[in-house]
Amino acid sequence: MDALVAHRDRIMYRVAVVGSICLLPFAVNNFLDGRHAIGAAVVAVVLTLGIDALAMHFKKRPPIPFALLLVPMAAGMLLSVRAQGIYGALWSYPLVLFCYFVLPPRPADAASVVLLGVTTWMVERYIGQGVAIRFFASLTLTIVVVNIIRTIIRELQARLLDLAITDPLTGAFNRRHMASCLGDAVERHRRTGAPASVLLIDVDHFKRINDRFGHEAGDGVLKGIVALVTRRVRRLDRLFRMGGDEFVLFLPDTRGLDAATVAEELRGSVVGARLLNAAPVSVSIGVSELQANESADAWVKQADDALYRAKNDGRNRVACRDAAAPQRAGRTP
Repeated sequence: MDALVAHRDRIMYRVAVVGSICLLPFAVNNFLDGRHAIGAAVVAVVLTLGIDALAMHFKKRPPIPFALLLVPMAAGMLLSVRAQGIYGALWSYPLVLFCYFVLPPRPADAASVVLLGVTTWMVERYIGQGVAIRFFASLTLTIVVVNIIRTIIRELQARLLDLAITDPLTGAFNRRHMASCLGDAVERHRRTGAPASVLLIDVDHFKRINDRFGHEAGDGVLKGIVALVTRRVRRLDRLFRMGGDEFVLFLPDTRGLDAATVAEELRGSVVGARLLNAAPVSVSIGVSELQANESADAWVKQADDALYRAKNDGRNRVACRDAAAPQRAGRTP
């Protein structure tokens, strides 16, 4: 995952504004000193940065891809090495950083390595071997440090994402992520007719468990149910914690009858798992298949109504929203 992708436009807007202002004097100086090729390359960079910055200022997409800037920038830098020696080689450092802002990680690594090799060769040829060795070591260290920082950013971003969409106690996804996933399923069903079902899972007599065995034991039951469900469902299924002892299991591409079968298997697995050594634990489950023109809230509400029927019929049962009757404890559909 590219850690900068979500922030690239904001970063590049600032780079474009500052870069076009800072590089303009160098373009003028190169023309005045007779270095017309270098000046033309710098002017191309300044114009591109300015055009893109103006477009981004008015909330439009940049008309010229920033990645194309690497060509005139690299050409100008290499010509500058030939004409100005070490002063031209200094531009390779911001150019390497620019690669990581405008390219995905692997192409940026490749471009940086190519730039390192070509510039080192130019420095060795036009300045000297001693300078080339020092230049190679310093630019290599710069590339390594950039990659270390990028890796740390990517790991921190992944951790923050996990914190934003998961329940800290059980590790299941939270309600915020559930709203997004179910909303996507509703839109997919509207466009393609793809089926989807949800199971609303509630721990029977959970308050009694907390009162009798303590909240730590109750937390252990919730964690055990999440671990059990996660092991027994598909990788594309998603388990969400609604709050308290209620969970929603989202089953994409699943009809209601198939979802009822899954629900009955999960119900039996919870009973057989002995999540509390001192007492049995069971769950009641409501099943709802998404219907045409139904909102996500109405979809979950139908599962909640089915769950209510399952609890009224004695708990430790599966109930469906439609013609399928609530399943008796111990029976498989």
